[in-house]
Amino acid sequence: MSLAFIACVERGYLEDEAKLLCRSIRRYAGCYRDAAIYTFQPRPGMEVSDDTVSALHELGVTHVTEPLNTRFDDYAIGNKIFTCAWAEEHLTEDILVFLDSDTVIVSEPGDLILAQEFDAAVRPCNRWEGGISSTGPGDANEAYWRRVYHTCRQTAEPFVETVVDRRQVRAYFSAGIIAVRRRAGLWAEWKRHFERLMEEGLVPDDKRRLRQMDEISLAMTLSRNFERVRILDGRYNYLIYRRSELCSPYRETQLEDLVHIHYISKFSVPGYLRQVQPPLNPSSEILEWLEQYIPFPAGHHSSTRSWLTEGQAAGLNK
Repeated sequence: MSLAFIACVERGYLEDEAKLLCRSIRRYAGCYRDAAIYTFQPRPGMEVSDDTVSALHELGVTHVTEPLNTRFDDYAIGNKIFTCAWAEEHLTEDILVFLDSDTVIVSEPGDLILAQEFDAAVRPCNRWEGGISSTGPGDANEAYWRRVYHTCRQTAEPFVETVVDRRQVRAYFSAGIIAVRRRAGLWAEWKRHFERLMEEGLVPDDKRRLRQMDEISLAMTLSRNFERVRILDGRYNYLIYRRSELCSPYRETQLEDLVHIHYISKFSVPGYLRQVQPPLNPSSEILEWLEQYIPFPAGHHSSTRSWLTEGQAAGLNK
């Protein structure tokens, strides 16, 4: 069964992140280290540097510059939705895996090769407290979710357990890693749900939550097919920036026992991996390899946001 990895990259700090992601796949993905990798620049005018194109080429990455996100081009995080829908229609691999650019692979991701009974694999949302998810009737966010269910003609209402605070909430997932069986058509459905919710103006009252419309629409897609969704374990989409808040054994897990790490902006912090608590093994081969490429250049996240609108800056890489 064939597999392809997919990520978005545009001019600015995403370039360093995407290169590191692709390097990590080629080094640590085990039997999938030689799998196809596609990077996408889905908005015109956001071209990456020649150096980045060259680095991706050397890593055997196919870089695609199709203008895919034109209707919602002021919503940067929507790039992944339109990229995934295009990939599902045009690529040929059996399993497609979308990865946020601010993540790395650190061991073979065998659970992404979906067993026959599954069409998708994801991690649940990070936390309930302070988030947009709902615990059900009586929750402050419940009225919003009822409107979303109605608009998307959703009748299935499954629940999942949040990663950090371990609350039961209406099924809501991280879009940091999403594996799908291409022929199931889930990414096309994701795009339809997103467009429908945006057309109806169903953005949560707190406009800062616009950045979560990708995951709200993804929740509608996967809830409808929930019996065929695999919930990945805590080795995937590992929130290293919340390490101290995780429950055992993941709070103490070492890099060699993880698969996929989500770091948001933390790889811009000098010496970050040697500062996290509980501590990582200072002689870890993975840690030493990562430190060849991090910290990213000074001002990695601040200075490179000048080409974004305020809304776009809030949306890129949650």
